[in-house]
Amino acid sequence: MIPFGPQVDGYYDVADQMIHDLRLRAEERFRAMARRREEWSASRPAFERHREAMRRRFLTAIGGLPTERTPLRPQVTGRIDRGAFAIEKLIFESLPEFYVTALLYLPRERERRAPAVLFVCGHAGLAKAYPEYQAVCIDLAANGFIVLAIDPPGQGERYQYWDPERGEPLVRPGTTEHTHAGLQFVVQGASLARHFVWDGMRAIDYLCERSDVDPHRIAVTGNSGGGTQSSFLMMADHRLAAAIPCTFIMTLESYLKTGQPQDSEQIVRGGIAGGPDHDDYLTAMAPKPVLVGAVDYDFFPIEGTIEAVERARRVYRLYGAEDRIGLVRAPARHAYVPALREAAVNWLRVHFQRRAPAFRTGQPETLPPEQLLCTPDGQVLGWRPQARTVWHLARERAGRLPAPDRRPDALRAAIREVLGLPSPPAGERPPAIHPRIIAETTVDGYRCEKIFFFSDRDIVVTGVFIHPREGTAARRTELVLFENGTTEIPQRRPMLEARLAAGARLFVFDPRGIGAVASRPINRFDDPHSTEYRLGCDAMMLEISTLGLRVHDVLRAGDYLQTRADVAGQPIGIVGEGFGGLLALYAAALDPRFAAVHVERALASYRDWCETRLYDRQLASMRALAWGALARFDLPDLLVAIAPREVTLAAMRAASGEVLPAERYATRFLAPLSPHLPAGWRPTLR
Repeated sequence: MIPFGPQVDGYYDVADQMIHDLRLRAEERFRAMARRREEWSASRPAFERHREAMRRRFLTAIGGLPTERTPLRPQVTGRIDRGAFAIEKLIFESLPEFYVTALLYLPRERERRAPAVLFVCGHAGLAKAYPEYQAVCIDLAANGFIVLAIDPPGQGERYQYWDPERGEPLVRPGTTEHTHAGLQFVVQGASLARHFVWDGMRAIDYLCERSDVDPHRIAVTGNSGGGTQSSFLMMADHRLAAAIPCTFIMTLESYLKTGQPQDSEQIVRGGIAGGPDHDDYLTAMAPKPVLVGAVDYDFFPIEGTIEAVERARRVYRLYGAEDRIGLVRAPARHAYVPALREAAVNWLRVHFQRRAPAFRTGQPETLPPEQLLCTPDGQVLGWRPQARTVWHLARERAGRLPAPDRRPDALRAAIREVLGLPSPPAGERPPAIHPRIIAETTVDGYRCEKIFFFSDRDIVVTGVFIHPREGTAARRTELVLFENGTTEIPQRRPMLEARLAAGARLFVFDPRGIGAVASRPINRFDDPHSTEYRLGCDAMMLEISTLGLRVHDVLRAGDYLQTRADVAGQPIGIVGEGFGGLLALYAAALDPRFAAVHVERALASYRDWCETRLYDRQLASMRALAWGALARFDLPDLLVAIAPREVTLAAMRAASGEVLPAERYATRFLAPLSPHLPAGWRPTLR
């Protein structure tokens, strides 16, 4: 029983193939978008149709926005007099009992109805109290602007997994928390971004309700993750009169090449497939004034920033407003550096106050973060332990999803659509797979073959075919999917030998990116922002999924097995463990050739994932989902598409990682399916 050596035993360099395949797909989409850009940027009517289409795509991708503007219930919990301006410590509810902590900077000398700026924070842990962000707010306030700086979820005083008793977060705040919560929205067909955006829109509501704010002169700014939020608000809220997104704007094509991940709320499903790209966020404001802030040495590629602004400038030219789109650059690394701060103030002086851009920044005196706390102990969940969190919002949203159409054919169609798998044209033969047996050897009486074939254009997949010992009659063939593919063969030998002794030929298989065809790392991050996550994000922006690509590979493995003379005429089963179990369920639901299904230790339910606050991030991860799956079906629903074939489910796991006793699985997941299952049919539970 022999796993593969490097480069498929020297036959193929496969470490880049999954990466390269996704980039080739993306390049095709970028070329198509460039052709369309030539069309819609030729006239104002064409552009405005495009702009509305991009707004619809964006809102669909994030799962829409809440439909009701509930009372904000603002409360001021403290005030600091700083001479030229005051700071009010503010808490409001963007949704009922979903608290937003904020600082309101009020200039002493200002217009009766003054212009205002919403400051949205990047990923600094201190958020609104971060000295770099304080400095931007102070400079704006010193120039007569009312400034509202808000903490995003997962930062500042809004840790969403804070344990008041232990006085510490249960999930690492910031990007890890954002992705932990974000995937629970993605699997529903939404994004955590919808609540970043809604918090910002409700902050604008608060500004508009103030008698000292001119509602026609409200701007937004922020850098890094604050640049992301600024851009999303530019797309979502027409009330903004100006915007200054910093150290974020680029092109999706330029960032794709870096291999770097972004946390979940920054990934907009379908962005590569058909937009919005970053210039679309800029032109969403046209012809209102927009200044892009950039630093030359950023990890966001400056070449992409320049291209995005030039694309936007073409649109502004349609309105005779080229002077209202700008780019300021500083020779610095990723930060809201003083040069950007100064440029932001001057941009708003010109466009909101009709004053000369004569401001020169210095070194504003910031306050110690602990002096800027809105809550008594520095965390909303310490002040209001029963407050709602993003997990509550994800769970509630999942609870409102409609029941799936559980007719078997409808389920199969939904699975194909969600996974991004096209239905095979009637009568058309699938492309040739060109299988190659590259080695044969006998190990302890088991004849083993090393095999690879092409499951897709330039995608090599591998497997080890193992025959029973001489004298054991082979009555069936089983396709075996381990969590880590053929690399697990040595340690899984007892399980394999038991199945061989029972009369099964085994084909231990590696879908793309797994086992002998694993992808090389394209970034320096571990989970939850590893290469696997980044490739999943790339696929999602292409409106496909790595889950779907791998299910496709498994279906092609079924094609391969049917080409073998020793398999023909005998039943084919499928066996999956862990993530491989998930692939087995999907493949069996789509392909009736798999006569029997055995799944162990796989994730039991997407809904359970959304209902589990602290889930196992190895079990429930980007590779285990496709965008919007739970809006169409849950994992137990796949059984309806598999029945009445033989199915065994063993040690299925809750999202927490806990193994579910058979009785509990049956009560929670099988009982609701009873009306949709064949009479007398049930899976075997162990």
